[in-house]
Amino acid sequence: MLQTAFENISLLVICMAIGFAARRGKVLSDKDTPGLTSVTLNIMFPALLIMAMQREIEAGALASSFMVIALTLIIHAACLILGFFILKGLKVKGDERIVLFLALLFPNMGFMGIPLINAMYGQESVLYAALISSVMNAMVPTVGIMIILGSGGREHINVKSILLNKLVLSTIIGFTLFAFQIRIPTLLGNGLTMIGSATTPLSMIIIGSMLAANDLKSVFFGWKIYVVALFRLMVFPLLVLLALRPIIADGLAVTVLTMLTAMPVAAITAIMAAEHGKEPQLASKIVFITTILSIFTIPLMVMVVG
Repeated sequence: MLQTAFENISLLVICMAIGFAARRGKVLSDKDTPGLTSVTLNIMFPALLIMAMQREIEAGALASSFMVIALTLIIHAACLILGFFILKGLKVKGDERIVLFLALLFPNMGFMGIPLINAMYGQESVLYAALISSVMNAMVPTVGIMIILGSGGREHINVKSILLNKLVLSTIIGFTLFAFQIRIPTLLGNGLTMIGSATTPLSMIIIGSMLAANDLKSVFFGWKIYVVALFRLMVFPLLVLLALRPIIADGLAVTVLTMLTAMPVAAITAIMAAEHGKEPQLASKIVFITTILSIFTIPLMVMVVG
């Protein structure tokens, strides 16, 4: 498994390097990345998620799925509480506190987590990964907004926008088809599978392109960022593993929950920070740094998970 993990992560790094070189070589421009991101999020990811759930129900599969959703909520609640005390210990305030709080809460389950889980553990694991990711996608416009806007954030929560989120909606569709054992026609299914298979390489190319847009001269400064990165990439996933392994019999569920918790900071952190004028440069830096560090920490977590 470790060799497989190294090989798959190496392939992902190669795709990221291609995206980085393409952006620096002006093959990709600032205008191209949003379009590629939109295609990936709105077409390729939904296809991948729906087809991942096109399989027969195994004994206990539905119960395990609901268990994973419940555990995801518990993990996010724990990260929320721990994040409060971590930032209090770091004595950060104002907009810096908001950005670092979001960084502790939201790992990159979309662009990096699901493709990596799919590459390392196969399509069976994507069912769990999709459910876990959907919980986070629902938390971004709810908990995320409340954090970034303070006490007035509740007024900006839109239930309709949460349900119409492409990843949440595709997960609901895929899970409904899975629960009722409705099979997609073969020709259409093959087409969706082909589209979904392009998700992993294109996602990594997009991340590489985003990294190339950063100012590399100043991006590595700021010790508090590295403290948050340590908790995001290593401490939180280790706590998840130690807490769940003794009590959860489904080893795949524990593995997926642990590895998704070990992902770098989600790009949505930088997007939200920029949208609301809350230290967008700091947010971009922590996304960049945790993504680079994850090249080394993810293999370590694979070794620990075993």
